[in-house]
Amino acid sequence: MTLLQLKALVGASACDAEADGTNPLRTVPNARRFGWPDGAIMAALVLFACLPIAAARPFMAAAGGVVLLLSLWRVRSLAAPAAALAGGLCLYGGVVPQWFIWPIYLLIPVIAAMVAAGSAGSISSVLAAARLGRLGAAEAGLILLIGIVSAGALLGWVVVLEPDLAPFRAMIPGWSVPALIGAGLTFSLVNAVLEEFIWRGVLQRWLMSIASPAVAVAGQALSFGAAHYLGFPGGFAGAALATTYGAMLGALALRSGGLLAPIVAHVAADAVIFSLVILYA
Repeated sequence: MTLLQLKALVGASACDAEADGTNPLRTVPNARRFGWPDGAIMAALVLFACLPIAAARPFMAAAGGVVLLLSLWRVRSLAAPAAALAGGLCLYGGVVPQWFIWPIYLLIPVIAAMVAAGSAGSISSVLAAARLGRLGAAEAGLILLIGIVSAGALLGWVVVLEPDLAPFRAMIPGWSVPALIGAGLTFSLVNAVLEEFIWRGVLQRWLMSIASPAVAVAGQALSFGAAHYLGFPGGFAGAALATTYGAMLGALALRSGGLLAPIVAHVAADAVIFSLVILYA
């Protein structure tokens, strides 16, 4: 999805929503001047994008700790939870990769964001970032389209590149089929909710407070892709796929005015991931 396509989709969503008085762009605080907290968050996200470079990880960890502290000091509105999330991601990205234990590496930044928001008196901004939005026929059609594209991309990544799925299979217990189905659904729902809150909720809304919607969607997508370098799909190819997927979900969040539609699409993709690990590992 190109920047021009993102702009077209965002523009169409704004016009459509204007007619029913629920323009999702109006749920974001008015544009404001770029300040030093925004610069610190941006630097942390740029460092986080260096996750594939092992030599950069100590600097990521140090920067993450600093930005986490900054999130508790004179930072207001969306910048407080965004700083906590960016700092938490950097701090976790900078440690030994084997410490990436799901869902802890997602929960820690979320908890830090809540603490930072409470300290800065910005709980309302976090609640706004978690709004559900619309889920009508148009959104359902986009969810179906994104689901088909993402399932095909994930299957292609597994079949064509033949990655080592043994580490992921080791995380799945040898339970009965009904128990595995329940575990897969639980993983898909929890993972989707946490990731959508982080990237399409807080980070995308923060970026929209200092940049255009298209830039915000592209920015959070790059961070989302970097986060998947050590995940599924992983490596440089997997990170590129996750970046594209993050852009589609970001555009969907804008169009629907909330997180419900991207969460539904994300749950479907995570269910495909869980199934591929069982079938191909």
